[in-house]
Order: sequence, then C-alpha cells, then structure tokens
Amino acid sequence: MGCLNLNHSVKIAKYEMIENIFKTYNQFLLLPSAIGRSHFNRLVLIAQELQERGAEIAFAFRENNQILKHHNFEFFLVSDAVVTNFSSNVFAAYTPSLIEQCVKDELKVIEAFKPDAIIGDFRLTAAISSKVAKIPYISVVNGYMTDYFDPVDVMIPKDTRPFDHKVASITSKAIQRVQKRTLAAPFREVAQKYGLKKLVSLYDFLTGDLTLIADLPEYCPLENLPRNFRYIGPLIWEGLNDKVPDYLINLDSSKQLIYATTGNTGKEKFIKLVVDAFKNDPDYEVVLTTGAFIHPDSVPKISNIHVSSFIPGSEIIKHSQAIIHCGGNGTTYQALSQGVPAVVIPFNNDQTINAWLIKRHKLGIPLSLSELTANQVKLAVKKVVEDNDMQNYLQHFKNLLENSNAPKTAANEIMSFLTV
Repeated sequence: MGCLNLNHSVKIAKYEMIENIFKTYNQFLLLPSAIGRSHFNRLVLIAQELQERGAEIAFAFRENNQILKHHNFEFFLVSDAVVTNFSSNVFAAYTPSLIEQCVKDELKVIEAFKPDAIIGDFRLTAAISSKVAKIPYISVVNGYMTDYFDPVDVMIPKDTRPFDHKVASITSKAIQRVQKRTLAAPFREVAQKYGLKKLVSLYDFLTGDLTLIADLPEYCPLENLPRNFRYIGPLIWEGLNDKVPDYLINLDSSKQLIYATTGNTGKEKFIKLVVDAFKNDPDYEVVLTTGAFIHPDSVPKISNIHVSSFIPGSEIIKHSQAIIHCGGNGTTYQALSQGVPAVVIPFNNDQTINAWLIKRHKLGIPLSLSELTANQVKLAVKKVVEDNDMQNYLQHFKNLLENSNAPKTAANEIMSFLTV
C-alpha cells in the first residue's frame, strides 16, 4: 500500500512538472512610475508585443490616459506622486504614508487581476507589492540605474589613468551607497513593515527577479552582471502614430534643420537658449518641442522656429543636421538610430550621465547649463555638424540600432524567464 501511494505521488509530481513546463504565462500587470512619461511609454511598447502574442494586459497607473484607451488595455487606478520638477530629488514627494497607500492599491489590483507576473519601470513600490504577493517581478531600468554602473568609468578613462580611476571609483561608490540608502529611506520603512528586510538601497527597489536593461551594452557597458540582468536595447517611443505637423513638409531644404526638444523634463531656460540662438537666422530652420509641461503658445512666434508639444522624434531627426536635447534616454537613442549628432544640455543627474556617455563615445557635445549662453549653444551645433570624425562614430551606433528590437527582445526574455 505504501509503495502504491509512493508511485501515485511520483506520478502526480511528474504531471505537475510537465504542466508547469507547458504553462502559458498570459496575464501581465504593468506598473509604470508616473515620474515623467518615458517609464509609462516604455511599458506600453512591451505590453503591445506581449499582447500580440496572446497575453492579457492590465495597467495600474495614476490615470486612464489616451494611450491606454487607444490600446484598450484593462486599467486599474493606483495612487502615485505628482512630480513636475525633475532637476531635484524626484522621490521627495513620496512620504511613507503615500508609499503605503501605493502598496495597498497595488495589492488590491494584484488580488483582482491575478497576474502571472508584474512588469515595472521605475515604480519602487512594485518591488514591495510583488514580494508580498509572491508574484515574479520584472523590472525595466536604464543601465546607469543599476548597481553595476560606475560613473567614474565615464569621466576618468581606466586604461590611461588607472590610479586616478581606482581612487575616484572607491570614493564615488562609498558616496553613492550613502546617497542611495538615503533616497530609499521612506520606501525601506514601508518595506520593513511587510518584513522585507532585503530591500535597503534604491537599487534594491529598482531590481527585479528579472531586470531588463533598456540600453545597448556598447553605449552603457556594465561589468559582472548577474544572469538575471539582460540587455534588451532602447525602448523608443514615437507616439500613437508617426504623423508629423503639416508645416514640416514645407520647410526650406536649403537651410540647416535643427531639432530641439525639452522632452518631458526640460525647462523654459532650455527653450529660451534655443530661441535666442537661432531666431531669425536665415541659415537655420528649427523644430522645437516643449513636452508635457510647457505649452507651445508660451514660446515667442518666430518665422524660422516651429513649435509643437510633441512630434515623432525619429521622423524629424532623420531630416535634421543636429539635435539639441536634455539627455533623456529615449531622445538619445532616437538621435543615435538616425546617426545625428547631439548637443546635450542636461537638467538632472540621469541626463548628465547620458551627456557624459555621449561625450565619451564622441557622439556629440555636452554643455553645462551654468552660465550657458545662446551663442555657445549655436557654436556647439556648428561644431558637431562640421565634425567629420564624429560621423564615423555615429554611423557605428546607427548600424547597431538597425538590428535592435527592444520590445520583441523584452518579450522573449520575459517568456523565457517565466518558463524556466
């Protein structure tokens, strides 16, 4: 009798193992941060790819916006902070009480939707709720948002200045450890209430059971990555359609076309610098986008400067001689995908890192906002346009990006991870 029970148990275990191998993971809850727009847009691209493969998709977000309605994704309302100033600590608005409410909202959504996995982008509370609910968590991050990025590698070449690099790296890592613990303090406080003692640093909250890096390894190289960290390439958002304003059709092709964009994190000072640099210059046409928080009507009307809140970036960049931007990941890769040089005017730490990377790879020129003049912006544009050597480096990255399909790669990595 005991042998019969043992054999029966073995058979059940085998059936369960086979069932698990062939289980279809088809319900995904996407939890983007409402800080900026890129974290939301990137998950939309992944969601579309998963949906095309037959998956059920639900978004938990602060608002049921036009994009979610357009794709008819199932929607759940969750709490989040409102952040419009991206040049300071973007996590300052997250008090322990707000974080706790975010987690409670997420757990209710998880209970209602019952996802096979959660996919998050820069929403730190997702690391808490997924662990509490015991649901696999997949995090989408930029390379420099991991614990494996050393900014000193960008600033001080290891091969030519090894001693300086080593000293600066040790000091920098010590400072960063303190900073990342401090930034994570309110999130850590809530995590500990749920008994999650391993969530300590900011990087812990940005790491998933699977972490997808939305970069090229050639652009943002990272060393000693664990096996559950995977590069997928850049997630480039071009809007709901690729239509461009009618005025772009009639631009004077004999003039140099410059594309300037604040993204969704820039400020009025960026716009003023661009306008003052090129207004009424007969040699230039400028297309300027103001992003989500600056209205186009606030920009002075000038004949050779054409203003919109948003246009599909790659469509205008491919016709441009140069781009001026703040250093956001999406815009950076849009420019690289078209082989167009950049003048970068960063407003926050993340953008500054991209500015350093662009300089390191000889893909453009970074400018410091401090005491920056319109004339310096114009001179920088002239320099990158006339730099023939820079074109060779740009072409290298353009070639790399021709073979990149981040949404497809992300979906492949997600399904492979879940079926192991």
